[in-house]
Amino acid sequence: MSTVTGPELAKYQRVVVDMDTCIGCGACISVCPYNALELNENGKARLIWDFCKDDFECIPVCPVNCIWKSSEAPAESKAKNEWYRLTRQLTPEEQKIFEEWKQKYGITGNPISA
Repeated sequence: MSTVTGPELAKYQRVVVDMDTCIGCGACISVCPYNALELNENGKARLIWDFCKDDFECIPVCPVNCIWKSSEAPAESKAKNEWYRLTRQLTPEEQKIFEEWKQKYGITGNPISA
């Protein structure tokens, strides 16, 4: 698939999805060229963190405005858990990049547990 690995992970800002607002229309999923969004078990959009490559086509197609660039997302949305997931166990270097991303963009919510 489109997994981003190693130092390349640090290049991307990514998006934040507020699953409480999401209506599960799938518009964001249909436009993402990297398959970086999916519907979760409740039919809500969820980010696949290590697939997102800052295309941002998902933002303008969302009819309920529940997707933002990480730098522009409301703190309440960043604090929610399980709006994103990782596809695999990160290497120690990648884990550091992941933690730096969380700190840089104020992401306090945790990814879904594998």
